[in-house]
Amino acid sequence: MALPRFVCVALDVPSLSPLTYRIPEGSNPAVGDRCVVPLGKRTMVGVIVALLNTTDIPEKKQKCYIRLLNEILPLGENWLKLTKFAADYYQHTWGEVAVAALPSFFRGKPGPRYEASLNRLRKPFKTKNHAAQTVHLTLNEEQNRAVDTMAASRGFSTFVLHGVTGSGKTEVYLRMMEKVFAADSDAQVLFLVPEINLTPQLEERVRSHFPDLMTASLHSGLSNGERAKAWLAAHENRVQILIGTRMAIFSDMPNLALIVVDEEHDLSYKAGDGVRYSARDLAVKLAQLRNISVVLGSATPSLETWSRVKSGHYRLLSLTKRAVAGAQLPTLSIVNPKDKKLTKGLTPEVVDAIAETLQKKEQVIIFLNRRGYAPVLTCPSCGWLSRCPHCSTYAVYHKFHAKLICHHCGWSTPVYSRCPDCGNVDLQPMGAGTQRIEETLEQLWPQARILRIDRDTTQRKNAAKEAFEAVHAGEVDILVGTQMVAKGHDFQKVSLVVVLNIDAQLVSSNPRSEERAFANLMQVAGRAGRFGLPARMIVQSRFGDRKIFTALAQQDYCRYADYLLKVREAENSVPYVCQALLLADDAQLNKALEFLSLAAQKAGTILDEQKNDAVVIYDPIPMALMRVADKERAQLLVEASSRQAMGRFLRRWYQELCGMGTSVHWTMDVDPIDV
Repeated sequence: MALPRFVCVALDVPSLSPLTYRIPEGSNPAVGDRCVVPLGKRTMVGVIVALLNTTDIPEKKQKCYIRLLNEILPLGENWLKLTKFAADYYQHTWGEVAVAALPSFFRGKPGPRYEASLNRLRKPFKTKNHAAQTVHLTLNEEQNRAVDTMAASRGFSTFVLHGVTGSGKTEVYLRMMEKVFAADSDAQVLFLVPEINLTPQLEERVRSHFPDLMTASLHSGLSNGERAKAWLAAHENRVQILIGTRMAIFSDMPNLALIVVDEEHDLSYKAGDGVRYSARDLAVKLAQLRNISVVLGSATPSLETWSRVKSGHYRLLSLTKRAVAGAQLPTLSIVNPKDKKLTKGLTPEVVDAIAETLQKKEQVIIFLNRRGYAPVLTCPSCGWLSRCPHCSTYAVYHKFHAKLICHHCGWSTPVYSRCPDCGNVDLQPMGAGTQRIEETLEQLWPQARILRIDRDTTQRKNAAKEAFEAVHAGEVDILVGTQMVAKGHDFQKVSLVVVLNIDAQLVSSNPRSEERAFANLMQVAGRAGRFGLPARMIVQSRFGDRKIFTALAQQDYCRYADYLLKVREAENSVPYVCQALLLADDAQLNKALEFLSLAAQKAGTILDEQKNDAVVIYDPIPMALMRVADKERAQLLVEASSRQAMGRFLRRWYQELCGMGTSVHWTMDVDPIDV
């Protein structure tokens, strides 16, 4: 059999298919190796995706790769298949997915200290001995049934572990992992979580449960070296359990035997830039490629997931009871602030409930999904508002930093001492964020220990972990926070949850806003009463008669999800149609819209040629948040009644778009979460 003479290399370059290079004399590449190649006047690192015996490139134009990078094992066949699938599905080149998925250390050109750095990455992890802390809880009947059902499964299966908050989903995951390791001591498990701040807590629990197995974490909060170290350990099967955020889906784990996706409904699993992939959906695809089980866990599964349960594509496992004996879900009260005498935005019912809870030495959570002091600063004299000069939105007032900060582009400026328009010195904050509520609580209960947890207070490394440890240790009386406090935490002394400003989501024009509001409410409600304390939840809202609150009071996700699916079906919207967005941005809005109009014309021609009547093209429109960082943004929505028809159309359309030669920046977003 003739030795291969050429390699096919995927490079991280838009609209560039894998390129063919000649194998230098004496080099012995393998599929999955990396190599350094010349590209024009540049050199780049790419991934070898195929070996070839022949090429139609003229000999004079053939180029050799410069250096073979095979100091680590080749990337696995299933890893290559997953990245190829992601590239095809999300309309990018193979290299844009495969190379970008590697830690920066492995996609950069090696320097003189490369070997020494690689050796440092291979040093063993420093781990604590958790053997003495290992505690095995007794499972209830529902939990045992879920574990047994999953353990009895062979080959590829997608399970949806739907359980009320506090029902012990994590313990079910751990017992399922036990079964996997009992069957194969060399097996590996990938455990995906949505939030970086949840990772340390979960990693600690996993380490305690499996003290003899190597566990590592992988997320953007780590340094480049730490990410490379964890990724390499998983690649070389030196790590049995990898806990990570969405980036961990592209870890190459040779002995992968189980995938867990916790809080599968969370929006964080969807990438917001670059290749806009869904780690949850890719987890299902990876499980299919590996012929293993994947578990999607949530108290509030996404409607896409729930529809697949209803259609029989996913297998439902239900946990209807809280795992801790005596633990009760909180009772719900809806308080309409209209016509009430408010105390700095808080109704009398909320003030009384907080005072009573503090008197009992129990903990309170105030949930407000809006950071900063106030969403906008205004001048009551002339009506000036603190707009961001670079975005079509407001700069948020951060009182403790004495700054106005745009949460979209990062622009900031010291707070004005007087109105920039009329000179009035009496500028007023409008609305309330977590900082303002924190200040209000400090004024009302100066003796209380109050802690705020949001993105502003957790920027320092380990800050979130330390903050949550303080809550668990009972060093906090009132916890104020955004959705960071709403999920995944076992607070033992929380008996009151107060929700403020949920109405902003309930009146949003976004068709998914009510679904997301319900998920937030269910999750934060689940932080109370987990260890037997009688608990309650108070929501300040003007829309107490809506179905969302009836379902919340009964903790009945199933009925509410079924209702929302009927609404979506009647509206012919997701998940009953597939969607894709073509997004364009430019310094001038008319250029972005002009590009999208030309793209729509090309789309119409393609659909006519394909005789494809399953796809609908909508008119280009400015995005709801039209300007961000001085770029004017517009979008073009595509809908299809089947994924096959959508995929066939998008592949051809993407090729046409790549050939348009426009100065407008554009990208494709398949299965967008915001339309």
